[in-house]
Amino acid sequence: MRALVVGGTSNIGQAVVKDLLNNGYNVDFTYTNNDEKAHLLSKETNCSCYKVDIRKQDQVESLFNKVVNLDLLVLVSGIFSLSYQQDLELSEFTNLIDINIKGTFLCAKHCVNSMRENSSIVTIASMNAFHPGFGQTAHYDASKGFVVSYTKSLAAELAPKKIRVNSIAPGLIESEYLHDKNNPVLDMFVERAVLKKTVKVEDVSNTVLFLASNQAIDGTCIVVDCGYLIG
Repeated sequence: MRALVVGGTSNIGQAVVKDLLNNGYNVDFTYTNNDEKAHLLSKETNCSCYKVDIRKQDQVESLFNKVVNLDLLVLVSGIFSLSYQQDLELSEFTNLIDINIKGTFLCAKHCVNSMRENSSIVTIASMNAFHPGFGQTAHYDASKGFVVSYTKSLAAELAPKKIRVNSIAPGLIESEYLHDKNNPVLDMFVERAVLKKTVKVEDVSNTVLFLASNQAIDGTCIVVDCGYLIG
């Protein structure tokens, strides 16, 4: 089985790459800027890596001309931005939209002929698609809402080609920076989440494996948020 992880050097991306390898996949991954991190991951995992700016149609098209016969495509790439809307610069807004929305579209547009029959696409959204977030995130929340809606519509469109499309909406991901100086976002999340903890990257990568293997799930979004939305 062959998989491609778009955005493999992020925290979630690295976990997905490693879990897929441990479960029998041959894995390639892409990255955007961090050459050192990408080459270290490639050396550690023996995976091929491709430097791709998913905002650029020619680069995305070239990628899917090289990486073919895919059983699984995982679209991890995305950025987060925090700003009150009246203070948000158009350039920052446009960059977020270009990566989170345009990048998702371009990958979906060009990947179809590279996917095998009975293959799967998994997009990474956010619980913020279903919740106003922590404030100052209206633009980010909207971009992830697009990912969820686009995933559902794309699933219906690609079903005749026997390509399933699903999404994962993670909550707050555990990382070192969260514990710096009593981060208020951490406290807010854990207080509301019914499981009283943050999400581990492995919780997300395990869900990728589940969606990739279950042939009866299509057009859905699984929220992985330690019960934040029901808190």
